[in-house]
Amino acid sequence: MDRADAQRRIWLLAWGFGCALTVLGVRLVFVQCVQPLFPDTQDDTGQRIIRPARRGDVLDARGNVLSQSRLFYEIYADPVVIGTNAAAVAAYAAPILGKTEAELLPFLTLRPQLRTNWVATDVGTFRYTNPVVRLYTNRSVLVVSNVEPAVVARYRDSITNLIFPRYAALRQAVIEGRRKTPAAMDRVGLMLKGQGGGLKQRSQELSRMRREREALWNQQREVRINGLIAVPVEQRVYPLGIAAAHILGYTTNDSVRAPRGVPIRLLGAMGIENRFDTELQGVPGLLETHKAKGRELVPLRGRDLEARDGLNVRLTIDSHLQSIVEQALDDAVLAIDPKAITCVVVRPRTGEILALANRPTYDPNQVRFAPVDHRMNRAITVPSEPGSTFKMLTYAAGLDLGLATIDDEVDCGHGRWQPASGRPVRDMEGHGLGVVKFEEAFAKSSNVAAAKLGLRMSATQMIAYMKRLGFLQRSGIMYSSRNNWGGEHPGGIPDPHRMNVERQGRMSYGYGLYATPLQTAMAAAAIANDGVLMKPLLVRSVETSDGRVVTQYRPVRASSEPAIRPETAAQLRRAMRSVVTDGTGKITALEEYDVAGKTGTAHKVDPVTHRQSNEKYTATFVGFLPADKPELCILVLADEPSKRGAGSHFGGKACGPVFRAIAQQSASYLAVQPSLRLNSPSNLAQTINQPAPRVH
Repeated sequence: MDRADAQRRIWLLAWGFGCALTVLGVRLVFVQCVQPLFPDTQDDTGQRIIRPARRGDVLDARGNVLSQSRLFYEIYADPVVIGTNAAAVAAYAAPILGKTEAELLPFLTLRPQLRTNWVATDVGTFRYTNPVVRLYTNRSVLVVSNVEPAVVARYRDSITNLIFPRYAALRQAVIEGRRKTPAAMDRVGLMLKGQGGGLKQRSQELSRMRREREALWNQQREVRINGLIAVPVEQRVYPLGIAAAHILGYTTNDSVRAPRGVPIRLLGAMGIENRFDTELQGVPGLLETHKAKGRELVPLRGRDLEARDGLNVRLTIDSHLQSIVEQALDDAVLAIDPKAITCVVVRPRTGEILALANRPTYDPNQVRFAPVDHRMNRAITVPSEPGSTFKMLTYAAGLDLGLATIDDEVDCGHGRWQPASGRPVRDMEGHGLGVVKFEEAFAKSSNVAAAKLGLRMSATQMIAYMKRLGFLQRSGIMYSSRNNWGGEHPGGIPDPHRMNVERQGRMSYGYGLYATPLQTAMAAAAIANDGVLMKPLLVRSVETSDGRVVTQYRPVRASSEPAIRPETAAQLRRAMRSVVTDGTGKITALEEYDVAGKTGTAHKVDPVTHRQSNEKYTATFVGFLPADKPELCILVLADEPSKRGAGSHFGGKACGPVFRAIAQQSASYLAVQPSLRLNSPSNLAQTINQPAPRVH
């Protein structure tokens, strides 16, 4: 090889290498500068992915879950996309979804229908209808619901392996056709020899199979993506069923359509779900990225914001106490068959609601089957005439104003008294009391004594004490700026400006005004709490999922000043203790605890005649224990009790056994210190025999 040939080859090699570098440089400039966001496949798709936030939980005071969200999926089929490949899709998807092919196939099969729509049209003064025939198909067919996320993930990971039998056969045929096709030089030789007659037909057949294979590939890809679609559904689950249903409320679906892959947002409709809907919602996340050929282009990722799950709401409700109340109300429904019954359990010194239940009730997991009246939280939304339980307020006002003491005497007129004007006042239970102390009159629930004491004060004074003890106004238990008062009723006095002697006298023993069960319970709790009225506390805190407290709710006084003086509250507790020991509430007495309480029975107003009914009553018992240091205040109200024999409509007989069952079990569960009765021989002996305390 001479020198000239060697130089020529070197120059050719350098020229080729330079051209290659030039092409590579131009390509790099194009990719990095001209179109930096597009890969060379030109298959890039920008995506905006919303990451849904999980709705927070509702917990009881001890951290037990009362309400939580779970993510499920609903699988929908599109028979139009699946087309004639229903059998192949059914065979592939059935084992993953836990179905048989026979069960799955009807949902995947296309069923076109001709339907006639009648369209009304006006022409002149005549009106007629035009038949319009249209073709409908069964698209978006629900195949299976409540599918676990793990099943959906397994389906999504494996669906890329779905291959139609026809596509597999064509792919193999194309491979065989390529293998049998002669090379280009061989085809030229065969044609020169006159043996290439069938080459053209074979080439055309191979091209046809390739086109059909390509069409099947596109169809197969579409079926993989849109044949069976998994739609996420966030479901609100209430593990304890009907327990605390009226406190928790329920959720409903948002009317705004969610992006694909994101569950429809849940909105609180009633109760705590509605009151703390904003806190429970959470904040969705966002991912802006690009994908090509099913893979994310991570370097091109834009905003990447993680979802923040909703906060947890911790209630003051104790789920065990709640179950005690729920069971007691179920037993009461069988025993006295009331139209409705309500129970509220309060801690007097803090105002915490430990349990609250109503009958009739509903299961929040199946709220769509519940009648509207079953969803009502009667403890705060349904006021009634309180009857004799309101005598607590009359005596509280009279004693606090110094108009009487509990040891003063009053003439009960043997159960009948005619005031200066209006109808006579009669005692309901027919005790026929004469001249007795106010304590005994209260214990025997004398309407005459209450009316006489009530008329010693002015109507303005009585109304002022009603407000001081929480009547005639909402407590704010379900209040929020978003949902107003949460359905809470303030109670009230019909036509308060038309007050006269008769109306004021009737109000003194609980008629002519309306109060909710919660208002009566909180007023009794104020008497138990030395006259300090607390605001009802239902929510203890709002927390993150890891237990960090975001908002703490503490006990709050309803007013800076006590509603009544402590001395007045002490006298009233003594009178309420007499109700249980010697009065209308003897049935509520407990062996280990001193109970103080008040019975109440009120005639209901007939909606037709607008007069008091002699057949329909509202029965109530409200009390607290231990009487000396109250830890629990419990109210039971039965609307129209109709069983348990004669006198079953009275508050003591209808509601007393329910109160007793709840009080006994609740005090035992909370380990409330038993009352010490020094006048009992057994307790006295036990006290004497106790060893002397050690001095530390």
